[in-house]
Amino acid sequence: MHFSNLHLIQFRNYPELQVSFSPDINCITGPNGAGKTNILDALHFLSFTKGFRSSQDQQAVQEGGDFFLDQGQWEDERGTYQVSCNYVKQKGKKILINQKPIKRVSEHIGRIPLVAVLPDDTELINGPSQSRRRFMDMLISQYDAAYLQHLMQYDKMIAQRNALLKHFQEVRAFDLDQLALWDEQLIPHGMAILEGRQEFVDRFLEVFAGYVSKIVSDKEVPHIRYRTQLEENTHEAWLALWDRQREKDRVNGYTTAGVHRDDLVFQLDGQSVRNFGSQGQQKTFVLALKLGQYKLLESRSKKSPILLLDDIFDKLDEHRLSKIAEILDEDIRGQIFITDTSQNRLRGVFDDEKKRQVRFFEVVDNQLLALEIE
Repeated sequence: MHFSNLHLIQFRNYPELQVSFSPDINCITGPNGAGKTNILDALHFLSFTKGFRSSQDQQAVQEGGDFFLDQGQWEDERGTYQVSCNYVKQKGKKILINQKPIKRVSEHIGRIPLVAVLPDDTELINGPSQSRRRFMDMLISQYDAAYLQHLMQYDKMIAQRNALLKHFQEVRAFDLDQLALWDEQLIPHGMAILEGRQEFVDRFLEVFAGYVSKIVSDKEVPHIRYRTQLEENTHEAWLALWDRQREKDRVNGYTTAGVHRDDLVFQLDGQSVRNFGSQGQQKTFVLALKLGQYKLLESRSKKSPILLLDDIFDKLDEHRLSKIAEILDEDIRGQIFITDTSQNRLRGVFDDEKKRQVRFFEVVDNQLLALEIE
C-alpha cells in the first residue's frame, strides 16, 4: 500500500503542486525552510485528518489564501482510491474518499496507517506525560477502533466531570451524588483504555528492545514501564481511587486521577533515560520507539504503514546511519518518505546495493522536482 501521487493547492508554501512517488523510498532534499516537511505534513493530514505541525487547520492555508486542498491517490491490495482533505476558512474541513464525504473522522483513522519520526520527538522523553500518552493512543487507535471510541468517550466525560467540579467551586457546594453518576459512566471506558495500554506495553517492549539492539548494540538494556494510579483494573479499584482523590478534586476543581494522568517510564540499564541518557542515547531511544511503533502497527493492522522520517540523519555517526539504512532497506516493507538538507548524505545512505527502489526529489521555488539517480 502506498501513495502514488499528491496534489496540493494553497497548502502551506505550495500554491499548487502535483507529484508522483515511488512505492518504496522517496528522498526529499532542500535547504531549511524550503518546504520539505510540508510534504510530510500533507501526507499526515491524509492519514490522521490533521497535521503534525499544528492542531489548527487554518495554519496550513497558504498566506493570503482562504482554503487548501490536500489530495492523494492511495493504492493497496483492494485497488486505487482518492483521499482528499478540503479546508475552507469559516466553513471547516471535509474528508472525502473517492469524492464522498465521510460521516465521522473516526471512520478514517486506521484506513491509511502511518508513523512519523520528527526532530522534536525527543519530547517523548523530555516532555510532559501527555506526549507519551498520545504516543500510545495514536498507535492503538490505528489498529483498534473500539479503543478509539472508548478514548473519545472518556475524554468527553472527563471534560464534563471537570466542568461539574468547577461549578461546585463557583457555587461553594459539593454534590457527591452528581459526581458519582459521572464516575459510573467513566469507569467502563477507563477500564478498556487501561487494558488496551497495558496490552500494548507488553507486546511492544520486545519489538522496541530489538531495534535498540540493532541500532546500537545488545549491551544497553532498555525497559518501558506503564505507570498508573490504579492498583488493579477493576470497577472497585476505580471507585476506591476516586474516593481517595475526592477531596483533592474538590480543592483543585478538576479530575486528578484516571488514565488521563498515566505515564510511561523509559529506562536504559535501569536508569532514567530522561535524567541520565546522553543526547545520542535519547535520539536512538526515540528512533527505536518509532520503529517499534511501526512494526507493532504492521503486525496488528495486517498492513504495511507509511513511514515518514523528517530530518533524522543529522548528527548521527556513521555506525548508526549504516544500521538505520539497513533497517529501512530490509525490515520496513511500507512506503518511506525521508527529508534531509544533504542530498549527498542520502545518496550515500541509499547506495546502489540497496534492494528497494529509491527516488530522489528536491524542493526548488515551492515545487518538488524529481531527480535522476546519478
